[in-house]
Amino acid sequence: MVTMDRTEILEKIKQAEIKVEEAIRAAEEERKNKILEAKMKAREIIESAEAEAVKVKEDILNSARQQIEAEKEEIRKRETKNIEDYAKKGKDNIMKAVEMLYNEFVGMMEHA
Repeated sequence: MVTMDRTEILEKIKQAEIKVEEAIRAAEEERKNKILEAKMKAREIIESAEAEAVKVKEDILNSARQQIEAEKEEIRKRETKNIEDYAKKGKDNIMKAVEMLYNEFVGMMEHA
């Protein structure tokens, strides 16, 4: 049977306490590193999500702009045609009015 004296026992206890303290410090350091890594990863995820959100927003805006431009062009064409139709009708009406006035004038001259 091995017997240790009190000094040896105290020394072993002290060494065990030192090992425990070192293990605690190492665990604490590892915990801090893991938290830091998690924060960095979370930041990366947030930045990636924000970048994706910006891209989606730009895509939506570009699509809306294209649609608006297409609608504007369609309206522009339709209204240009309407204006041309009104102009043609106006010219036709002017010719009819001139012809009517001419006929009235000729009729008045014949009776004069």
